[in-house]
Amino acid sequence: MNGLHEDAYEPRQDRRDGGQIARYLDTIDREDGELATLKGEYMRRCQGPRGRIKSVMAAAKEAGVNTVAFRATVAKHRAARKLHARLENLEADDRHAFDVIQEALGEFGDTPLGAAALDRARPRERVLNIA
Repeated sequence: MNGLHEDAYEPRQDRRDGGQIARYLDTIDREDGELATLKGEYMRRCQGPRGRIKSVMAAAKEAGVNTVAFRATVAKHRAARKLHARLENLEADDRHAFDVIQEALGEFGDTPLGAAALDRARPRERVLNIA
């Protein structure tokens, strides 16, 4: 029949009793609560460093530094640190492939289009599932 398996028309067995669904929801609610607690703790711990960064930005402004240009410089600096860390974490074969691509692009790699090509060519970061 139309190239489909006969069981393709069988109703799904998703019917569960209300008690089981309620238990699933209760478990999700507890986990959501734990996530909210962890996020709150994280935000509280971030207040100190964020406040100090804000103070440095204010000091730069008071010293006459153009804040728009300085913020762009900070963003560029942070992006460079992030890229450096990402490259340091590549495995040897992935790093070699990245270097080959960089060399092939030459100066083109520094343009927005070249940067987009490089980003697309970079291997995706591997996620280790440590449980």
